[in-house]
Amino acid sequence: MVRRPSFSPHRLCWAAVAAIAAIGHAQAQQAAPAEDSKKLERVEITGSLIKRTDKETPSVVQSISREEIRNSGYANVEELLRANSAVDLGSIGDGAASGFVGGISTISLRGFGSQGTLILINGRRTAPVAAVDVNFGRGTMVNVNTIPKEAIERIDILKDGASAQYGSDAMAGVINYILRKDYKGVEASASYSANDKGVGATKSGSVTFGFGNLDTQRFNVFGGLEVSKRDNVMANELKDRGNLALQNQYLTSNGSLARFTPDSSASFYGNYYKLPASLSGSTTIGGYTVGNNSLSGANYLGTLSGCPDERTVGKGVPNRPAGLAATTGSLPTGMCRFNLDDADEIIAAQDRQSGMVRGTYAINDNLTAYADVMFSKTKTNEKRVPYAMTTSLVTSGNRTAVSWGKLDGTLLRQDAIILPAGHPDNPTTGTANSQPIQLIYRFEDLPTGDINILRSTRLTAGLEGTAYGWDFDSAILFSKNENERFQEGRVRSSLLKAAIANNTYHFGKPNTAEGIASVSSTAYNRGESKLLSWDLRGSRELFKLPGGNAAIAIGTELRKEDLSAVPDDVYGTGDYIGLVANPASGTRKSYAAFSELSLPVVKQLELQAALRYEHSNDFGASTTGKTGFKWTALPSLMVFRGTAATGFRAPAISQIGNSFNLSFHNFQERRVFDSLRCDSSNPNAPVSKAPVANNRDCNVLGFSAVPSGTTNPGSLATVISANPDLKPEKSNSFTFGMIFTPTKYADLALDAWYFHRKNEIRSQRGVDIMDTYNANPAANGAQIVRDPNPETWLPGVANSGPIIMLVRQYGNNEWTKTSGLDYDFNLRFPATSIGKFSLNVNGTYTARYDQVVVKGQDVQRQVGTTTSDISKTRASATFKWTTDLARAWVRFNHADPLASTICNSLTAAQRAFLSGMDRCRVGKDKTIDLGVAYSGFKGLTLSASVMNVFNDYDRSNGIPMVFNYYDSGAQGVLGRRFSLNANYQFQ
Repeated sequence: MVRRPSFSPHRLCWAAVAAIAAIGHAQAQQAAPAEDSKKLERVEITGSLIKRTDKETPSVVQSISREEIRNSGYANVEELLRANSAVDLGSIGDGAASGFVGGISTISLRGFGSQGTLILINGRRTAPVAAVDVNFGRGTMVNVNTIPKEAIERIDILKDGASAQYGSDAMAGVINYILRKDYKGVEASASYSANDKGVGATKSGSVTFGFGNLDTQRFNVFGGLEVSKRDNVMANELKDRGNLALQNQYLTSNGSLARFTPDSSASFYGNYYKLPASLSGSTTIGGYTVGNNSLSGANYLGTLSGCPDERTVGKGVPNRPAGLAATTGSLPTGMCRFNLDDADEIIAAQDRQSGMVRGTYAINDNLTAYADVMFSKTKTNEKRVPYAMTTSLVTSGNRTAVSWGKLDGTLLRQDAIILPAGHPDNPTTGTANSQPIQLIYRFEDLPTGDINILRSTRLTAGLEGTAYGWDFDSAILFSKNENERFQEGRVRSSLLKAAIANNTYHFGKPNTAEGIASVSSTAYNRGESKLLSWDLRGSRELFKLPGGNAAIAIGTELRKEDLSAVPDDVYGTGDYIGLVANPASGTRKSYAAFSELSLPVVKQLELQAALRYEHSNDFGASTTGKTGFKWTALPSLMVFRGTAATGFRAPAISQIGNSFNLSFHNFQERRVFDSLRCDSSNPNAPVSKAPVANNRDCNVLGFSAVPSGTTNPGSLATVISANPDLKPEKSNSFTFGMIFTPTKYADLALDAWYFHRKNEIRSQRGVDIMDTYNANPAANGAQIVRDPNPETWLPGVANSGPIIMLVRQYGNNEWTKTSGLDYDFNLRFPATSIGKFSLNVNGTYTARYDQVVVKGQDVQRQVGTTTSDISKTRASATFKWTTDLARAWVRFNHADPLASTICNSLTAAQRAFLSGMDRCRVGKDKTIDLGVAYSGFKGLTLSASVMNVFNDYDRSNGIPMVFNYYDSGAQGVLGRRFSLNANYQFQ
């Protein structure tokens, strides 16, 4: 048995301190290097608007160089950023859709969501994705995978509030892509990655070029092009990850069916049932008492012909499959089943092309013109599980199977598939017992593609230089994002009714393209967001202070933003069954003035102050400030730094403008009861008060961790309205840290941080609406929409149908507070005859992540839970070996487990099963990565890496297996994976 090395970030931190102390004691004082005779170039550093020669500022900035990006082993920039310890799992991975748009990648710092993390390219903004995601933390989504990887010089991650410098959204920090410039030459790269079974292959290639010399020819042109293709990954291709056998042991021992078995009763070869006046009561069948509302009960009549043997009960499927509870009736012989798991896609197929060209021209020694254009196109093709309208029986008096909201806020309803007596596809037609039947049916012959196409264009033109003692930079920026979504094979209400009446679609039989088109069409959404801005910023030295020259930066910015998200006309009629869209439109015009001051008051102490005023036509004005200091307590040995900042985030246009959002909503911390229809006197075994129970009566918001034998009703339809009275979110942040550098061989940075966000913009949570309602139903029922059909009401109680929709609104709520410590330790060993060795340990310890959503509620302590997705400790340690021709590295990754609600509503036996294995949680991340590279061939560098060497799958919610893997859509779900890369520089 191979024993994995253990990795404890806390032990490594103490080891780092001890190593620094030892090196500091052992090493002789190093001679200061001779000063460069050349004048040092002043450059702008992320987090400061003042050009400077000293790259260390009061702010905490982590820079990831081009070589580090290339040698990281990660498949793309998104994966690299998501591995950063300050990034939480609340960001969206492009392997899976957000529910509102697919193919995008977002980044969230400190648990503040993508809307609290500002994404910049060369210090300037880019337009967000033109889609409306109503989930908290995703009010603004900027795609981070639109830039050719080889065009990036470095990525700066600013880890404190920066609204005073950059404006709205920079509450938790900034991610700034710095692109290459003044490059000469041509290089090409190619890469291939997949898991150890060849699943999830990604192939990419890029070309980068540059010509011209600014110093001698006064111009340079640089550009790059990258293309990539990713295969889709189905769940059944990852059955070998984790421990599927143990998961099935757990499921089958507690009344549930095993995974990857024909577990659904809805199939193309539909099962058909009587259409009774009532579903109440039960019938004894084969010695079992079976409810008349059961698909295995007395109303089962038979199955359409043609079902394959492996999906037929009594042939390939046993009447009593493993896991069927002892009191549950047997599956009827002849019933056709469908394997949902085999149709479940984990990572979508994707094609991406991106490119950029930048031209720079030195007009004279003091003035340079530049322009760049960037474009990208990403096409993501997701596969949906074939559509089944319902797996529940209906009655002749209440035939409704699905309810959903229309764009005007009204509720729509769709009857189950009822084939009347005499219909050609009704098996009772022509028999002595001809009757209408309900068909439990899955449209397996309809296309299942969900295609998202994202196009991004960004153009910048500007001038930079020096004049009258000022360093200045001014540019015009235009950025546009377009997205299209094509959801193929969406069943439409009017078409389905007509197809049943006219027999244009044949149930359970081959259908032509015309037949398929008679029940479905492609649902289409189009969005466009545009950003147009002009800015002017300048900095200069002011006067001499004991520590050096004081400096000031001032600037102004004008910005116009447009958002349009438009669904097709069919959405307006509500004809797509159960499908909703989020139209939005709006324009924002804003202007800002900002300034920054640097005061080196003494030789070892620099003070920094920044102020920004920003005004918008739709939410008003906001003023933010920032102060900071950098104290070199012991030159070349000890530096202290700190910042204090205020921040703000403007409401997204979709939250404040002309928008009307529909969504499906759930809550996964506990079960929510409907006090009118549910007897919850025993919260562990609530019972519906209705003669025919509705699954939502005692589980309004679709809590998934319910006891065996209880059907989860799924998410609930909701309507969310924009709020023109929204105010900006506000924040306060503080950082304090130190950099200890005893010798040139070692350094340690420790930075404590605190963030407090107020006036949080979020849509009302369904749980808060229901809690308020349950506390006083008579006074708080306005946001509850119940089924108006009297057939569903409680006996003698008017308007008491099951809840079918909630009405929510955006609003300014309470606060989030989070604090912790970042650490970064570097140890560079003296060079040896076999090469250079180095060690880096970096990570984040989050001490708290506290929230109050609604005023008066208890504080929610969420650090280390799946509610926040923030582990208490997240860290990595990388050991490197380098020579002139070769290099190798090994990286240890760690993240603490997350407390989960998975065991909250299980039976005692189920809870004991998981608790005994310590699986009532999301497990640790404890993976190990390896990489090597060789550049001994002229112009050619070859590299390879293996990620997750030991195929660890512990980062799962419950028992490790593909459906429990926590970070869905990310490359980590593939388990052990490898990559091969080649880079050639043309001479």
